[in-house]
Amino acid sequence: MKQLTKLDEFYKSLKDISVINSDLDEKRENLKTEVYTFNNTIQKRKVDKNIAKQNKEMAELLDGTIGLIKESANSWVVNFEEMIEKEKFRSDLANYFIIIIFGKVKAGKSSLGNFIAKHKLGNQTVEFFKYDEAGKKQAINKLEEIDEDSFDTNNLECTVEIQGFKLDGMAWIDTPGLGSMVKENGDLAKEYIQSADYVIYPTSSDATMDMSEEAQLTELFDQNKKVTICITKSDEREEDECECGLEDGCSNCVDGITSVLVNKSVENRASQELHVRTTINSIIKKDEESVLGDIFSISSHTASKGLEENNVELFENSNMPKFYELITEVVKEKATKLKEETPYDGLKSFIDNNILGSDSSTQENSIANIKQALNDLDKKIDESIERFQVLQNNANSDLENEIENVVSEYYSNINQSNSKDIFATIDSELNTKISTVIQTNIHEIFADFDTTLKSLTTSFSTNEFTIHDKFETYSYTTKTRNKKIGRGLFALGTSIAVGIATGGASLVVQAGATTLAGIAGGYIGGKAGEATGSNQTENIKVGDNKEEVIQKFKAIRLENYENYAKNLYKEMQDTFFVPLQRASAEINSDLSKFEKNLTNIL
Repeated sequence: MKQLTKLDEFYKSLKDISVINSDLDEKRENLKTEVYTFNNTIQKRKVDKNIAKQNKEMAELLDGTIGLIKESANSWVVNFEEMIEKEKFRSDLANYFIIIIFGKVKAGKSSLGNFIAKHKLGNQTVEFFKYDEAGKKQAINKLEEIDEDSFDTNNLECTVEIQGFKLDGMAWIDTPGLGSMVKENGDLAKEYIQSADYVIYPTSSDATMDMSEEAQLTELFDQNKKVTICITKSDEREEDECECGLEDGCSNCVDGITSVLVNKSVENRASQELHVRTTINSIIKKDEESVLGDIFSISSHTASKGLEENNVELFENSNMPKFYELITEVVKEKATKLKEETPYDGLKSFIDNNILGSDSSTQENSIANIKQALNDLDKKIDESIERFQVLQNNANSDLENEIENVVSEYYSNINQSNSKDIFATIDSELNTKISTVIQTNIHEIFADFDTTLKSLTTSFSTNEFTIHDKFETYSYTTKTRNKKIGRGLFALGTSIAVGIATGGASLVVQAGATTLAGIAGGYIGGKAGEATGSNQTENIKVGDNKEEVIQKFKAIRLENYENYAKNLYKEMQDTFFVPLQRASAEINSDLSKFEKNLTNIL
């Protein structure tokens, strides 16, 4: 029959399928390496003990962020293993273009499969396989023709086993509706559907598109599967007079009337196709419009009858030639591309849905959600650093005031004899107060200073602060001094001598004589003293150096405390903020590298 040419083209095209995709295996292995490596790296991360010790709130925030990433990375590993498990059957069908016909029972799936397997070319063989109710694949010992080893097809067509056959580069998988299957087979059917390169969905012409079929199609569309809809059993029986012409009839009729299988009318088919399209359009989302393939009516029974009876019209109107044209086009023009893209779609779907995430509000274990958590952490770190700087400046400004206040309390009691002890007392009090100042100013960020402040009490000495008398040096000559001394002595001696000499004179005469004698003696004595004088120097006490010592003490203590505070803040920075920032930066770096590598895989 000339019409068989369209069928032959299909079977010939199966020989030309090139679907070996070693690149996919490489990409899947690369994805596995990336997911597992990132998980191993992140599982080793933990909060630095100094961060945990100094700031409970920040430590909990960091620990929560790390915990989120650990949980996410672990879920990626689990989900990846599940994905691999779902595709494990591809090891058996790795080099086949997989067509799956999926639908409810009584939808004509097995009849269509039998027709395709039966009308293969003479030099082609069909290898059948099936999975039992426990999901176990039954081994096939030999390749047999369809007539000898075909699907179980009966009037009820309740196929509870997954069936299939291999024909050159094509694997045809026949699965019943999930509702009619045990759990093991239902799970296996879902795995086949997920990995199918091409999906045919049959709906019986007896009752097109019921609610269960709408639900199954919605699931297929959600998996981004492009589906061709076949309205099967598009035939009916009409009564006609039997060719036997006998009133009593023959073996092929009843009372001369026979039942003839014919195709449904064009109008009937068009009406059902419109109904199916309208129903599907109501359940397809706007961004899923590309997933709907062709919709047409077929009858494998009238096609078989047309071929058997060489009835060209019956065969043509069965629409089976149209169906063959469609799948031939798919095989010739799309098989290799679909075979390559379908697994990539699976990988891309896994990466997008399980790892990258487009909506962090609904995908907790996604990179998008992790990035938001890291941004919140970095923001909190920046706020803490800014606050720490303010508190640090406050503490520095308080140091001088504390030193002034403590020293002023002891100022009046400090003297030469007790200065060393009092300065030691002041140091002890300053240690306590300075520690309090630092803790008070930055306790919002740091909780425990025992390890960093313990060296403060042993860092100072009071030996250099000693109060002593203060002297000034005066220089002069002894000529002046001796002149004065000599003048007085000579004047006195002269007066005495005159008194003795005028012993009988009146007091007035004696006084006058004495005065004159004193003047003369003073002059003579002064000259004598001047003649015997020399140059001299002398240290004279003018007070003590208490004020200078105290000012020096305050200046050195302020410098020491400022240096101490500076080193302390640096130590806090090094033991808290630096590890905190480093931890966040390293996580961000690992995450960015991981995300970039995922993108490169695809």
